[in-house]
Amino acid sequence: MTTAAQDPKGYYATLGIAPGAGLDAIRAAYRSRVKLVHPDRDPSAAAREEFQELVEAYRVLKDGVYRAEYDSTGVPPLIDDGDDWPAHPYACSTCGKVTAQPRYVIFHWVKSYLVWVRRGRTEGIFCRDCADLAAVRASTASWAWGWWSPPGLVLTPLALVLNMLGGVKPRHVNARLLIRQARAFLALDEYELARGLARQAEAFAHRSVHQRQVEELQRITGIDGRRLRDRWAFWAGGAFAAQALPLAALAAVLVLAGLIATKPWDQPVATAPAGIVVEAAGIGDIRHVAVDDLKLRQAPLEGAPVLTLLDRFTTVQVIGLQGDPEWAEVRSPAGVVGWVQRRALYAGPGSLHKHEWCAANLGSPPQGGEALVRRATGEHRLLIHNDNRRDAVVKLKTVAGVTVASFYVPATHHIGVGGIPDGTFRIEFSTGTKYSRACGVFTGEAAAGLMPFTLSYKQVTAYRPRTIPEISLLAAPTDPRRPQPLDLDRFAEDD
Repeated sequence: MTTAAQDPKGYYATLGIAPGAGLDAIRAAYRSRVKLVHPDRDPSAAAREEFQELVEAYRVLKDGVYRAEYDSTGVPPLIDDGDDWPAHPYACSTCGKVTAQPRYVIFHWVKSYLVWVRRGRTEGIFCRDCADLAAVRASTASWAWGWWSPPGLVLTPLALVLNMLGGVKPRHVNARLLIRQARAFLALDEYELARGLARQAEAFAHRSVHQRQVEELQRITGIDGRRLRDRWAFWAGGAFAAQALPLAALAAVLVLAGLIATKPWDQPVATAPAGIVVEAAGIGDIRHVAVDDLKLRQAPLEGAPVLTLLDRFTTVQVIGLQGDPEWAEVRSPAGVVGWVQRRALYAGPGSLHKHEWCAANLGSPPQGGEALVRRATGEHRLLIHNDNRRDAVVKLKTVAGVTVASFYVPATHHIGVGGIPDGTFRIEFSTGTKYSRACGVFTGEAAAGLMPFTLSYKQVTAYRPRTIPEISLLAAPTDPRRPQPLDLDRFAEDD
């Protein structure tokens, strides 16, 4: 129950709330009561008088500085930003002690309820120690309850950062608070405290009336003398560290999670091969093809017949030059001699540059059992056991070395593949990491092998049961079906 000692002018009783109620409760009580006695709703004299009392009570209690002065002295302030002098210095609204450097501070907290959030404020006139405790309490509540809804994921970090930086200090409120505190100490002949508070108020005084009042205080107290040590630097004290360390830990966890999710160390870096050198070709030089499907022509003319197509990174030897600097006579690895444009040839063999280009163009990772190449199809199947710790690509090649189909088998997987046509096939495979779709090879830890047998598939009748062959890419050293080592370049050859 509200007593006269707690509520000298009956402002709290007029609003129907207890002394010490928060700003949200004051606003809610005012809005609910003022609707009932508003002159537009009730034109009676009694309602008009009650309406004026509500407005007066709300004018004082909604303002933190005015409410603090009313609670401590029982004397309502005269007018906004007036020149009245308070009877006593302001005390901390939490511990009740008079503080030489009060601040009006607002701390925010957030509570989530799955799909919506509730935001609140802890505000009042604080000494520095009580402000730190209020900040930690508000931040702790936000840490515990603020994250559990989509809006909370945005509002909670904002509240935590504001609290960590010392809360929100409204300029005009703190200017008025410090000016009135300086006047209270000046009335007690505490000139140094009044002078120090006037200097602190100067930082908040952006309104002309406050600037005039600060100048008046400085004229009375003087501008020279000992300064008050400002205790309100946000980094001073342990509260800043107590709130900053969890935020720093959260940022570190998010960065670590992002690195684990994206794995930038596994992503290809598309850079120009550092070893590529462009210079004039000479007879006898070893060069490699730098474009796709370079046409090897019968004569050094644009319209001359095409002998064959040279793949990118094919290594050739320059054996002759023609008067036209655009053309060079080369010999391909298959022994075909013809003419190509010089600008398509880069210095050195293509093996090193091919590996760099393939590593920078991995493409999307293949799926288990995916047919990477299929030049013919049929009704036969094959079971592949890959007990290696690295992924594998298995190729079915004809006796002439033409790839009919190739399949991707992840590490430690056992996969059945289908669509294999009739015929006899040699089985080659490669294992490794970081498969490049652009080149059809593994770019990390690559190795190749050849099965010491062939598979023959024949068309069978409906009366004869069809058996499914099996192969294992990893066999015991004494197993006669153990794979034999194979050159990687030979494995990469399709034709």
